[in-house]
Amino acid sequence: MKNIAFILRNLSRNKKLAVIISADFCTAFLCWIVFGPPLTFLIATNFSITLNEIIYENILSFLIPLLLLFLYFIASGFYRSLMKFFDSKDSIFRALIGSFIFGFSWGFVYLFQYDVIRTDFLTTVLLQSLLLSSVFYAFLQISRDIARLLIYPLTERLDARPVLIYGAGSAGNELYQSLRQNVKIRVVGFFDNSFKLKGASINNIKIYGKEKNLRKLTKKHRDLEIYLAIPSLDISERRKIIRSLEKYKVAVRSMPALHEVIADEKKMAEIQDLSIDDILPRSRVRKSNISFVGSSVLITGAGGSIGSEIVRQILAGKPKKIVLYEFSEINLYSIESEINAIKQTKNISSEVIGILGDIKDSKRLSDILNSHDIDYLYHAAAYKHVPIVEYYENISEGIKNNIFGTKAVCEAAIKCNVKKVVVISTDKAVRPTNIMGASKRFAEMLVQSFDKNSEETKFCMVRFGNVINSSGSVIPLFRKQISEGGPVTITHKNVTRFFMTIAEASSLVIQAGEYAEGGDVFILDMGEQVKILDLAERLIYLSGRNVSYDNDSEGIEIKEVGLRPGEKLYEELLISGKELSTPNNKIFKSIENFPTQEALNKAIPILLEAVKDNDIKTIKNILNEHVEGFKEIND
Repeated sequence: MKNIAFILRNLSRNKKLAVIISADFCTAFLCWIVFGPPLTFLIATNFSITLNEIIYENILSFLIPLLLLFLYFIASGFYRSLMKFFDSKDSIFRALIGSFIFGFSWGFVYLFQYDVIRTDFLTTVLLQSLLLSSVFYAFLQISRDIARLLIYPLTERLDARPVLIYGAGSAGNELYQSLRQNVKIRVVGFFDNSFKLKGASINNIKIYGKEKNLRKLTKKHRDLEIYLAIPSLDISERRKIIRSLEKYKVAVRSMPALHEVIADEKKMAEIQDLSIDDILPRSRVRKSNISFVGSSVLITGAGGSIGSEIVRQILAGKPKKIVLYEFSEINLYSIESEINAIKQTKNISSEVIGILGDIKDSKRLSDILNSHDIDYLYHAAAYKHVPIVEYYENISEGIKNNIFGTKAVCEAAIKCNVKKVVVISTDKAVRPTNIMGASKRFAEMLVQSFDKNSEETKFCMVRFGNVINSSGSVIPLFRKQISEGGPVTITHKNVTRFFMTIAEASSLVIQAGEYAEGGDVFILDMGEQVKILDLAERLIYLSGRNVSYDNDSEGIEIKEVGLRPGEKLYEELLISGKELSTPNNKIFKSIENFPTQEALNKAIPILLEAVKDNDIKTIKNILNEHVEGFKEIND
């Protein structure tokens, strides 16, 4: 038997297919002999006629159904399915249809040879056709199961990763059907505390329902992973379950949430890492559904983390035209390719134009805004990484891009009568302790100044904190460090940060733009600040590892590396402490003062000369004079 299995496993795909087709032919022939005319005639004639004679006389009632069967199997792609996926819904359905074609086409051919058919004879043949169909289908299933055992033996699963499926409903069962084909995974049980499922099992795999069972399973299976399979749960219930699993220090992964499946964003059986929504204590924000029909929109920094998501969500509003303005060629290529693919998939007719350009080039921007008749401009291009901009050699470039780039965008927008400009800002602009934050606050004041002197164009800014999974975000870094075995590096054990997903931040940016009356500073409700140390610990536990605090015990070390230049222990969103509500409870309007136009007009030329001369001392003096609360930590 082992030799047969070895030979079958090492056959080419075409040869395996030939073996399967031959087996199906033999199965069909055997079923026809036993449940078709041959055996019936043998018994009726008391074995006075040989089997060969009966087969010869009735061969057409076998060959025609067989031909129809194979034509259907080939046309439906039945033989393209891999053997190990035979029990998928599609394959089972095709096998069932094929079996009925074989059985009932035999009945039709068999009846066709008679001129007169009695009712009782017709009933007998129809019942025999149904029997032949059912038996052939059963034999097909058995032959596939035998082949699977030979080609994919269960012994290969002894070293497979043990998995417990949390949830024994229809989603859990569907996930199990998908996982059982994976020789690298071994499902050791289901967990579901529903009283109705007490003592039940799925495919002879036990359903556990008590916490003590979880404890025993985690001890029995050292590398146990838990897959959440309750997509209909709301986020608070999911978080409660995930919290309860942390103490077992097992890796937890999940099926997509139901809203992702309904939106066709994910497949039901697509296992993924826990999203940050599952870990952080915050409520989800829905994507923007604002219509841009008939409008032309330009996004600067269109290939960046925030810019690209703004592009995706604006595309859903079906604008007449989207202009992607980007300095990086590779980023522009990436977002333009993606957006064109989405357009094709979702049948969106919006024109998408990718343009390479520098935001500091006011003339080029003006030409672009004019030629494409832009209505709305989202300014997402900026240098945002604190340590990079803080470096002595980069300060002038940071000021040039964040301040004078924003100035050029505003000037071009006013010149070309753009209806509305939405500028992306940051929580680091509030009482900044670094050059990057101070440059963004100065840019905010410039935007307010331009708005005050503009009649046609409305300006607003949207200020928010850390965006999860954006370039340089701490969470992908932690996950990478955990996968590599550590250490996980944090700057300080008391550091706290606001967090929001890219999609949520982008959605609120678009919605905030709708409320702009001119010169507004909008702040987003980021929820509570999260302690970075706690976040690191949770990610380690939910990856199935322990935390090592002394670098001696088994687990992943969390290592403090010290605050980076210009880094705060905590972030703020408000300068004045005063805020107004908006129609969206996740968006507030900050009431803030800004310097007079005369003061800014005086500061700008001096700052520009300082940037040209790389005069860092003068740059810092101007920022200190005009940016409220600016004091570098390393001063």
